[in-house]
Amino acid sequence: MFRLIQLHTEAGVPRIGVDPDGYVSARAALARYRTQPATYFAVGRFDHEGTLTEVILDPSCGLDGACQRPASVIHAKTFQRLCEGCATGMDVLTVPQLARRLGIACRLAPPIARHRQNTLGGLRSPAGNRIAREFADHIHDPAWRRELCGELGQTPTALNGLLIGAGALSHRQVLDLYPALCALGEELPDGIRADLSRATARPLSPAGVAGLRLGLG
Repeated sequence: MFRLIQLHTEAGVPRIGVDPDGYVSARAALARYRTQPATYFAVGRFDHEGTLTEVILDPSCGLDGACQRPASVIHAKTFQRLCEGCATGMDVLTVPQLARRLGIACRLAPPIARHRQNTLGGLRSPAGNRIAREFADHIHDPAWRRELCGELGQTPTALNGLLIGAGALSHRQVLDLYPALCALGEELPDGIRADLSRATARPLSPAGVAGLRLGLG
């Protein structure tokens, strides 16, 4: 049996959430996962007793697949898949390191056979990587927030950087930066703000975490 799973940390300890719907094959579960990549972390294989025995990761970089390069590492805090290029300057785990941290076998699913194009169009802007790296140090700057919102309006795929940056904040940073985070939530382009607000219905998803930390919902 295969189910979609979510992954987050509590006090630095990884916690896994499980969606109740089951699938008879990894292929079917991955197909469902790819319709809501911001909601779930991966596909889990469960034995007949309901024990999680393997984590199967989508092979594409990022939440939305816009990068279209194969993932090779996992962000150490947000657990998002990244290719070598998008991971530059970030704290990451290899798939074997992730398996040791979770205590569960992990692997990447086979590469997607066809060239996959996101509905947003185009390849991921390098802005997404920069946004993720600068987020904690610049979120308090109104000029930086305006630039961020402008980039999101022009290049929606840069949203991945916002999700990584917001998700990587520590609880202390969220408390310290909460006024600035809420200000950014109000300043976001209407469509992105609405999407993140809806995502808070699933608070363990990357988009849900970002939405809540931006004061949305």
